[in-house]
Amino acid sequence: MFITSFVTRIKCAFRDKGMIFWTLLFPMMLATLFYFCFSNLDSADAFSPVKTAVVADQAYRQAAGFQAALEGVSKEGEDRLLQLTRVKTREEADRLLEDGRVEGYLTIEDGTPKLTVRDDGLNQTILKSFLDQYLQISATAAHILERNPQAAQQGLLSDFMEQQEFTREISLSNAKPSHQLPYFYALIAMVCLYGSFQGLTSSFYLQANLSALGARRSMAPRKKLAMITADMLGSLAVHLLTMLVLLCYLLLVLRLDFGNQIGYLLLTVLVGSIVGISLGALVGAALRIKMEAKNAILITLSLACCFLAGLMVEGISYAIQQNAPAAAWLNPAARISDAFYCLYYYDNHTRYFMDLGVLCAMAAIFGLGAMACLRRRKYESI
Repeated sequence: MFITSFVTRIKCAFRDKGMIFWTLLFPMMLATLFYFCFSNLDSADAFSPVKTAVVADQAYRQAAGFQAALEGVSKEGEDRLLQLTRVKTREEADRLLEDGRVEGYLTIEDGTPKLTVRDDGLNQTILKSFLDQYLQISATAAHILERNPQAAQQGLLSDFMEQQEFTREISLSNAKPSHQLPYFYALIAMVCLYGSFQGLTSSFYLQANLSALGARRSMAPRKKLAMITADMLGSLAVHLLTMLVLLCYLLLVLRLDFGNQIGYLLLTVLVGSIVGISLGALVGAALRIKMEAKNAILITLSLACCFLAGLMVEGISYAIQQNAPAAAWLNPAARISDAFYCLYYYDNHTRYFMDLGVLCAMAAIFGLGAMACLRRRKYESI
């Protein structure tokens, strides 16, 4: 009988077209929208060489040091700073600047490099910083050569041209930083919590005062615990199947990189789905209000949790974690998305298992509460 109830619940869940839409098709549509809207977020921080013009007139050709400096920062490579365009006259440089084809242009006036820009911005600041550094180095070198003419033969110029770094960049993780992944983590968390609709439906058909099916099942000579367990496991099986389809779509179709810890990824989805289903079962069993009101409560609760987990606004989850850590730890969507974050960025699983422990505790509280409400409910008449 347990298997019969389990299989019947699965069949009923697949016949619910509205449930399939909201737990599978809608998340896939939302994921596709996220993919096209946020695909450029990770490339937004990539540095592009600053488009710059230089007036290559007679004065420029006589400034050998300045030419060498420009060639050094505009040559092809990862450290390229400027994308240089040489023009013959200042009027031509002005036209390029007005057309927005360059961020600024350089000229030599009275033997001194000058910078002309039209707007204020990051690229203009980079140009000014480069020119200020060149002028400072040139003045220092001229002062040293004035006091010690032999310094040129002692490698002074090569020392000035060599850029020394006194800091070393290290990465705390082998994963590439991404601005778009948190949105997808929160989306998966939302779908996990949407499992609450499956739990709500199961609890609805287990209560004799809410449906004719519930009345017939309450009179059946079967243990109520086995009946409840079979229904909840059937709901979980269907929801896990929709979650697997969604994950395959994200990983194989959209080609998102969630790291290489697929086993832990699936474990997180499993625990998150159990939290969602047990939450729905608790709301359905504990609250004696209309089914529509219960649905509204679950929708509001799920969206509120996902909003605070970063589904709509990037960085809000971090802000809550810093300013209200208790609220962050009590948010199941935040714990699910943070578990994915830990799997992607961290080399150890300490924080991941903390997230998983909190989710398991939530699932136990919700599940035991729902079980207690459903098992102890008795009816004077049906």
